Amino acid sequence: MRVDELKQKLASDMRVERVLEVLERLIAFQSVNPGGKEQDAAHFIADFMRTAGCEVSLQEVEPGRPNVIAVLKGTGQGKSIILNTHIDVVPAGDGWSSDPFKMRVDGDRVVGRGVMDAKGPLAAMMVAIEAIARAGIKLPGDIILAAVVDEEAASLGAKSLPSELTASFAVIGEATNRTLAIAHRGSIRPILAVKGVSAHSSTPQLGKNAVSLMAKAVVALDRFAEEELVHRTHPLTGQSSLAVTIMKGGIKESMIPDYCEALIDRRLIPGESEQEAIEEMMNVLERDPQLAGQVYIERMIPTTGTASETDEQHELVQLGKRVLADVYEKETAITGLTANCDMTHFVAKGIPAVIYGPGDFSIAHKIDEWVTIDELEKAVCVYAYFALEAASQVE
Repeated sequence: MRVDELKQKLASDMRVERVLEVLERLIAFQSVNPGGKEQDAAHFIADFMRTAGCEVSLQEVEPGRPNVIAVLKGTGQGKSIILNTHIDVVPAGDGWSSDPFKMRVDGDRVVGRGVMDAKGPLAAMMVAIEAIARAGIKLPGDIILAAVVDEEAASLGAKSLPSELTASFAVIGEATNRTLAIAHRGSIRPILAVKGVSAHSSTPQLGKNAVSLMAKAVVALDRFAEEELVHRTHPLTGQSSLAVTIMKGGIKESMIPDYCEALIDRRLIPGESEQEAIEEMMNVLERDPQLAGQVYIERMIPTTGTASETDEQHELVQLGKRVLADVYEKETAITGLTANCDMTHFVAKGIPAVIYGPGDFSIAHKIDEWVTIDELEKAVCVYAYFALEAASQVE
């Protein structure tokens, strides 16, 4: 059976009503991060995929925080594909017009925490695989759902996926606003520290003010960002950046502070390495005689990871362009994300990856998060067609 015939066979099971039904259940699970509360949602996903006909395993990343790995087995003769997205969501925050964990349909929009980031993509992936299984289609390759925990913090889920879990391709579910993203930025978050000498504030000359030294360090890093990093750009992900986001120092109003620390949020573009970015930042500080030897890295805050990119000429990208053009009935724009995502961990394992998902990424993490019903309907088709096209290829 040809791929176009397979697509026709799926039509009756890829109803948007089914996606909304699954999404409503997913939204009700308050899998908020921080909090580590993905377990109940993970068990729902596992039961759903098992009922659909997949071989399912739960991988405990931390106590009560399982990844879900569901495999719709092929004949073993073809290429395999991983559909990946995350189970966790950011906290709802205040100011919602309705209960953030009770999905609401408002005209052509669906509202709720996670409808776009990323339970909308997750629901669409689940329904896409279910439809393929229900149609009784036995493809040469495997179709794998990898629903992971902790993407909104340090990507513990994606980093912990079994080394034996591999595939020919991966599609990462994040909002791309009707485009195909092939690159994303990364981040590192070092905490810089300065040690001073305490003294009474009436005799500051007898001490060494750690806050003042750190202030000089912040000025030097800001200048570096404004004069150098601003010119370092990537055509799909934008510019490199550096920002000081938290600074702490001093314990009493009448004491010269003997310790100060500052958290640096350094955003990386494809081509920049984490280690080189750290060395570059420290070299900036060492060039200042007042700061040389005074500032050190106290610790690193875990992040999702570094930047990554897939070549636009890669067969997966060309496949994605065809799939999106088929579903959206227009030529596909190639874009990149300005934020982190789990694509980097698949690329690091040697699995070519692209990013696609329903919704506009600018809505991420906002109150009254929304996605259109039309986008959800198209997303299930995109994921199903990606899976069909990829897993139909004989190795």
